[in-house]
Amino acid sequence: MTGQQEERAVIGPGRTAYPNGTIIHGYTITFLALGGMSVVYRGIKDGKVYALKEVPETNTKEVPALISEKNLLERLDHPGVLDYETFFNERGYYYLVTELVEGRPLSDFLKSGEPNSPATVVDWGLQLCHIFHYLHQQNPPVIYRDLKSENILLHDDNQLKLIDFGIARIHKGSRQKDTELMGSPVTASPEHYGGAETDERSDIYTLGATLYELLTGGRRLQVGAFQFAPIRELRPDVSPELEAVLARALEFDPEKRYQNAIEFHQALADTLSETSSLPASIALPRIAAETTNMLPSSERTLVSKLLALSLLFVLFTAIGAGASHFGLLDRFTGAMSVPANSHEASLEGNLFAVGDVDGRAVVFMGEDLGLMEVTGWEEQSAGQRAGTLAKRLNTFYHSPCLECGKSALEPEDIKIGRYKDTKDTVVFYCHMHGSEIIHWGPDLLVTVTPEQAESLGVAPRFLAAHWRDLIRDTVNMSRGYPLENSALGSELANAVAKARQSLAPEQSDVSNLRRILREVSGKEALKLRKAFLKVGDRKVESDNFEGIKGYEQLRI
Repeated sequence: MTGQQEERAVIGPGRTAYPNGTIIHGYTITFLALGGMSVVYRGIKDGKVYALKEVPETNTKEVPALISEKNLLERLDHPGVLDYETFFNERGYYYLVTELVEGRPLSDFLKSGEPNSPATVVDWGLQLCHIFHYLHQQNPPVIYRDLKSENILLHDDNQLKLIDFGIARIHKGSRQKDTELMGSPVTASPEHYGGAETDERSDIYTLGATLYELLTGGRRLQVGAFQFAPIRELRPDVSPELEAVLARALEFDPEKRYQNAIEFHQALADTLSETSSLPASIALPRIAAETTNMLPSSERTLVSKLLALSLLFVLFTAIGAGASHFGLLDRFTGAMSVPANSHEASLEGNLFAVGDVDGRAVVFMGEDLGLMEVTGWEEQSAGQRAGTLAKRLNTFYHSPCLECGKSALEPEDIKIGRYKDTKDTVVFYCHMHGSEIIHWGPDLLVTVTPEQAESLGVAPRFLAAHWRDLIRDTVNMSRGYPLENSALGSELANAVAKARQSLAPEQSDVSNLRRILREVSGKEALKLRKAFLKVGDRKVESDNFEGIKGYEQLRI
């Protein structure tokens, strides 16, 4: 059936759909679902399967929403977000075409009558924090606004994907409140009802509400508008720590919630030692055996309590008959047979700090090793910008990347290049998977001015490379990894390396490192503080990259 004469079938009050087998724009369609704003079809074209969301062109409210969803999806690239295919108008209807995800909506687990284990729900929360962090890091941020169990699909070895961006919006940051009141009544934050503009913290609230419902099977004790009873009143097996985390996420006042997805992620991750010791009657999630068999046997080990529940990139196999389980208890009885991964090896505490050297605002490792000079920009002073930069680096340093299994701050994530808009030489951050897939970033860290470089008698690109390598050395050294051809020079590098090696495992904290560093560096302490000013004649290399928006390679 290919002509325009096909009659649409009535599928609900005032709702119609094309018969199965109709061909639209080359897609052979089959009715799939009736959405709140659309009709959804399964479409097959050139042997591939897609989802087609249909909205009548006469609907002046739903068409702009569909176009907004299209505009959002086509600029997003994340495994937790639907892949955009195309958008077209035909026969009086608009169609948004995306990948078709086969899986179960999490709402199915509310209907099953069996409670989800806290460990399972925490894992889902970690994955959703990861997705929200990606959305909120867009420029400008993308606020999802409509998180609910129906909009989350579980597929492919327990991975989650958001499937409806119909009311997601760009955060303007200047509005007193949203122009329209939208969101799911069960999980919507107070801001959804016009009290303020929805922002990242609104998504934190809706995520907390969704996790609460997944733990309680949709039950909620009535205690007032936007108020949730302590979850242990409904689920006594939930740990007090997890109860406290959810309570903070569900605070009425956005200022009292977690302020971003990274904070919420860390708080959830910190509950894992408690959620791992669940009653035996609550089954832990499983992973497919073929997932673990893809790895060499030497790499099949438990590497992190965060990665153990991420379900995204499992890097271990449990021992013996429990090979298909997460083996959470082994993690907490010392079952480690290989060196820790980069995230586990990171020091506790903030590695990066701000200080002053001869009137210059400087980012330090701790308070001892000067890494780069930061200058003011527009209304921000040099000190304010340095503080922002140190905070950003600390956040990346302590965040795991749940997809590659490493830290969100690896040495290769610090790069030098030319900023296209201004042609300035810069040091920037970009966490990539492979040579083209950008996962986090890019984020501009520091601009190297001609005046800074001239005062040291070098070209800006050499100074940028020096500062880049100082940060890379700092990251490697903090994790106990060897330093080769260090930007510090052999003498200072040996002192720093010796300090790190002197830390016992139970002392792996930045404050302890500073204490030992001062002991072993002695008279070299001043040299360490001014390391960013000493550009040696060591050979430095360019960073080769492609497809990083706003940046181009800088040849050395």
